[in-house]
Amino acid sequence: MKHKILFLFVLCSCLLASPAWAQHGGHNCGNCPHHKQHQQSGCQQAAASCQQKDGLAAEIVAAFPTAKSVKKAAKWTEVYDAKKVLLGYAVYSKPASDGIKGYAGETPLMVALDTKQQIVCVQMLDNQETPGFLQKVVNAGLLKSWDGMKPAKAVKKNVDAVSGATYSSNSIIQTLQAALRGI
Repeated sequence: MKHKILFLFVLCSCLLASPAWAQHGGHNCGNCPHHKQHQQSGCQQAAASCQQKDGLAAEIVAAFPTAKSVKKAAKWTEVYDAKKVLLGYAVYSKPASDGIKGYAGETPLMVALDTKQQIVCVQMLDNQETPGFLQKVVNAGLLKSWDGMKPAKAVKKNVDAVSGATYSSNSIIQTLQAALRGI
């Protein structure tokens, strides 16, 4: 009986948990590098929003707290509120950034743009980089380097790598540039 209950608990947990929640061990401490990164990324996000909301990806909800629906377009994902009013756009770095690697692998991003197509925030997506190096990147403000810019200007902006996290930060810079080229 005990095993059946445990099995059902695990099964329900897997079915109900979002991928982001599950990938971070089901914790929501707010103190680990992943959650601190969200709190400091420039987007309106608390650690609790690592869970999906209304079927929307966590990064969409983080950048657009009133988001209720999305519509995929050629260059980006359009984000709408409950009244179908356009809130902005989400630009994902993949597949444009495929092959750009940091220290431990790719550093995928989501770039949130407002309705005037200015960058609202840049968010790290799930990756294999060392949390300590990513925390250096976040603490140095690298992800906020492009806030308020139009994509064309952001692509051309000369941004320095973060000392002590050079591979990761160079990968983030190149990934952002790849994602925003041609937008």
